[in-house]
Amino acid sequence: MRYITFYAKGEIDMLKATKITSNKVQREHMKNKLKKTIKPINEDTFGGEYSRDLLPNLQKFATAKQLDDDLVQLRSGNKVVNSKDLTITDILVAEKTIEYWGRTVSLEQFIPKNADPEKVLIYFQGGSFYGGQIQDVHNMLKLIAEKSQVQVVNVDYHLAPESPYPNAIFDGVAVSLYFQKQLGLKKIILSGDSAGGNIGLAVNKLLGKLGYKTSIANVLLYPVVTLSDDETKALWDYDEFPIKKEQILIRNNYGKLFHQLNAVMRKYYLQNDEDPSHSLISPLHDDVKNDPNTLLIVGEFDFFRLQDEQYALGLQAHQTQVNFIQYNGMAHAFAPMVGVLPQADDAANEIAKFVKNIY
Repeated sequence: MRYITFYAKGEIDMLKATKITSNKVQREHMKNKLKKTIKPINEDTFGGEYSRDLLPNLQKFATAKQLDDDLVQLRSGNKVVNSKDLTITDILVAEKTIEYWGRTVSLEQFIPKNADPEKVLIYFQGGSFYGGQIQDVHNMLKLIAEKSQVQVVNVDYHLAPESPYPNAIFDGVAVSLYFQKQLGLKKIILSGDSAGGNIGLAVNKLLGKLGYKTSIANVLLYPVVTLSDDETKALWDYDEFPIKKEQILIRNNYGKLFHQLNAVMRKYYLQNDEDPSHSLISPLHDDVKNDPNTLLIVGEFDFFRLQDEQYALGLQAHQTQVNFIQYNGMAHAFAPMVGVLPQADDAANEIAKFVKNIY
């Protein structure tokens, strides 16, 4: 898959205006802007439309829908993600329950042969804080473990509203400390998708506040970085998602559901009148000056992309190295679909490469 690198504002127009190929051009456009690596849909289509692989599942959004905030209904829609096992070597897969730091947490381990003895990637699956299951990311994480030669841990953290904020964060801290202190792994990398990315960031922040060793890097897949900005128009501007005319209704209706999701997530995750702009809840409003190097992956039509771009700009402003990759044609939650979407396969490769090269 070929690469084109350019910047967050005016992406389509800039592409038409000039081929960004020289280091000189890149440097001229990097000042106060987010550098992005953007991958096209395929060799024939750069972007500006949903991938044909996704479009059949998105046709239902051609008519307006309302997000149902009934928990039973929300969870009933959580089907296991369609994916395939692409590994070609023996990976030890182990399920265990740990008791550490006053928490009892179940998890899944993926341990490749000749795994780095000091490094572990700890992952939190998405699901809006109230849903999702570790099976969704099983094949993706197994593939990342094989390609990176790093142990990967899939955390089955407790879900809201039965275990509201900050329980999932405490679970993540317990797992992180278990691998650091009980098992002696010196280098942890925290990772997650969507709400799981939010939890991973909060775990890292809390580890630091409590005086423990923090992550050497973060790997974030379209993370939720704010639960407090429903009315911030700059973060919900559909004009920032240019699309072909025939797909405008799908984009708009799908986007409206995501816009409603903040309120639904707050309803179930925050049970005790917590401030939704607090740094452990909305990392977008955090002081990120001490955050580690970050890989951040999004889809072109992921409606959390704008908040993720703002978060990445904040990291960049504090000299944190940010590798921001955008997969054109993709919507939210595409990455676990390894073996089904070529973009998911490529994202797993990018994550593995990043993890392997972090020291």
